Amino acid sequence: MRFAKSFQQAMALTCGAVAASELLHWSASKWDLPALAPRGRCALVVLGHPTKRSGELGSVQRWRVETAQRALERLGAELVIFSGSASRGRPAEGDAMAAYAELLGVPARLIATESRASTTWENVEFSVPLLANFDRVAFVSDPLHAARARRYLKQQRPELAGRLVSAGDYRLLERWWLKVPAAGYELLELYRSRHSLRRPPAGSVDQPL
Repeated sequence: MRFAKSFQQAMALTCGAVAASELLHWSASKWDLPALAPRGRCALVVLGHPTKRSGELGSVQRWRVETAQRALERLGAELVIFSGSASRGRPAEGDAMAAYAELLGVPARLIATESRASTTWENVEFSVPLLANFDRVAFVSDPLHAARARRYLKQQRPELAGRLVSAGDYRLLERWWLKVPAAGYELLELYRSRHSLRRPPAGSVDQPL
């Protein structure tokens, strides 16, 4: 009986966490987007995440690349920027994700890499010069992380905020086991950024999933 009760409590907590995470991600998928969606040429910026020491992509990176492939078709994007530097002796995040994108069938002519950024703030900052000729910009990651990138763009280059569009990154229960810790991390990041006067915001490292 004690085991059954503990199991039921654990299941209730898990279901509650998943439900709260889904609500947050769904809501975040709509944050910081202009009321009137822009039209014209579109570029995607895929936010980096550390590559495994072996050089293989982790589950978070695969999710982001697969979301980018979906967004490419949905938005008719003409450029996909994979952003992220090498860290701790690992292959560059942008290069590793770009290689996977090609394996999925994304044409090489549509792919660009940015291999200097080591934080989300820098993902945005270093990708902006590649976006000059585009009317629409979509950040690709989980919905909460993508919303943070949109917020950073508005802080860095407010005149570009009207170009933001959604990558269509929210799907109910998609990778829910990754969304739950991502939601916890992004809530902590939001708390830190609101209680710091530093720019870039404190703790703006990518998600340690």
